[in-house]
Amino acid sequence: MMMNYTMIALWGVVNVLQTYKMIRSIIVYEINRRRDKKVHAENTYITRSDRLEIIALVVVLPMIPALMFILHLLGDVGFHLLDAGAFLLTCTFLYYFNEATGSYTKISPEGVEDDDGHGKKNFYPLNAIDKVTYRESCDSEIPDSVTFDTKSGERIARFGPIYGGYPLLAMTRFKMENDRWPDMNNPEEAAQVKAWMNWSSTIPYIKDKEISGLAEVDM
Repeated sequence: MMMNYTMIALWGVVNVLQTYKMIRSIIVYEINRRRDKKVHAENTYITRSDRLEIIALVVVLPMIPALMFILHLLGDVGFHLLDAGAFLLTCTFLYYFNEATGSYTKISPEGVEDDDGHGKKNFYPLNAIDKVTYRESCDSEIPDSVTFDTKSGERIARFGPIYGGYPLLAMTRFKMENDRWPDMNNPEEAAQVKAWMNWSSTIPYIKDKEISGLAEVDM
């Protein structure tokens, strides 16, 4: 009986802490999205996880602790492998939730900064981009993707074009046509890049093509 009371208290605490974590992370996520829009004037573009992905995690995350809490309330089941499995599953979902709400890719005149949501950041200058690969999805519900890699094969960025990948694609087109990366502090070049930030001005230029040899530095 004492073990069951302990598990009720434990899952109750997990519920409360997880709810607090979710609410706080969502508020920070929304504040950051609003701030992201303000830096567009500085030719800086930030992409984050899609809201639908976060909503799905918000729906799923509370279910496991809540079900375990109810299970222990309904009967004296003590502690068993189901609790251990549920706790590990909760930790796994929280890991992905932190990644979804905290990760971002920042494209600026200086280069590309990537944060995985767990405190690990990577920065690459634009001229470190060597290879651009477009992958068309076979599933209509999954968007196509574009990857940007260094000469040594390190992944700089990966996005679905419709989810914020057009700025870097437009810069890539500029590099292909002018044999140099754009100076986003130059109003004329910045305006040209902005005019290309759409599907028709970017995807046809990279689709079904092998684009490599763009890098000016080796990283």
